[in-house]
Amino acid sequence: MELSSTLTMSAHSSHSASSDKSIWSVLNIFIAIAVAGFALFWSVAFIFGSYNQSSGAAKAAAASAAKTEATPAAASAPTAAASAPVASAEAVEITIKPDLANPLAYDTKEFKVKAGQKVKLTFNNTHPAVPQPHNIVIAKPGTKDKLLGLAMAMAAAPDGMAKGFIPDSTDILFHTKLLQPNTSEVIEFTAPAVGDYPYLCTFPGHGMLMNGIMKVE
Repeated sequence: MELSSTLTMSAHSSHSASSDKSIWSVLNIFIAIAVAGFALFWSVAFIFGSYNQSSGAAKAAAASAAKTEATPAAASAPTAAASAPVASAEAVEITIKPDLANPLAYDTKEFKVKAGQKVKLTFNNTHPAVPQPHNIVIAKPGTKDKLLGLAMAMAAAPDGMAKGFIPDSTDILFHTKLLQPNTSEVIEFTAPAVGDYPYLCTFPGHGMLMNGIMKVE
């Protein structure tokens, strides 16, 4: 009887211990699952957070680079606009002759060019009725009267004809030689700064009527 009772108590204790062990095993499994889920959640959150930060940094860097590239181009525009006139690749061609109605005048009293533009000027000294020697002298603005006086003074100079009646003056910018009737000459130059530049024939006495203005715009 005692032995049976002892065996029964022992079996009951073993069953209790086995039940407790099973409960703890199940709890350990749930705890492990919870810890693993928690760890997985924070890992995913960390990965996405890092990705968003790196993506945002990349976008910000790209925007900054684009802004940096665009800024010099915009900043250079005023510099280009404010710079000196750039010479045009195509030259403007001008032809001038003695006026048919008045052989002691040019047929072109005024022409316009742009500052920095290439100019190809042809003086064709041809007149069917009154052939005369002429030239074209282009001078600085406001110097026409001064050059007229210098040209008249060369009439008495022994070397006036030899020099083609071209005065020795720093006011003269461009000129042809003194052309005999039915000859021509081409001069090429780059238009100077904006202004009104007189041109005239410096053969003594001709420039009073034979003159004009090159307007540089």
